[in-house]
Amino acid sequence: ARAGAAQTIPDAVLLPPADLSVTVDDGLRNVLPGQVVTWILTVDNIGINGLSGVLLTSAQSGSLSHVSWVCDATMGSQCTSSGFNAPNDSVTIASRGYVRYRITGTVGSDARGTVGFSVSAAAPAGYVDVNPANNRSTDTDFVVTDTVFANGFER
Repeated sequence: ARAGAAQTIPDAVLLPPADLSVTVDDGLRNVLPGQVVTWILTVDNIGINGLSGVLLTSAQSGSLSHVSWVCDATMGSQCTSSGFNAPNDSVTIASRGYVRYRITGTVGSDARGTVGFSVSAAAPAGYVDVNPANNRSTDTDFVVTDTVFANGFER
């Protein structure tokens, strides 16, 4: 570049902020084969902007069966009301609002090791999530086949 020549710097594109937070939990550490388990999955929008097109993606353990769910949402938020298998949904969440899924499944009679759910949420195109570290959550439970120790106590 010549001395004194003006350089062209492209304008920065500023995207509006989003701040999603995801949790999934059943309140259990151990489960038994054949047990019906209920998880609560919540996607909170703790940001200042309402968001439409938030993508919720979840996965369930292969040893879970008869999985179904229902969803409720705060005013101004919207989700699919019910479904089967792990919920995967495109949702609308108002500022300071949430969508909440109540997921019920049965631990397979031949289940071993662990069972659980994993979930993530992604802000819609055109937004940048200011804290993407809290956009994923996993709940894992140990499958106890020795019912003597099913309550977690050894004595």
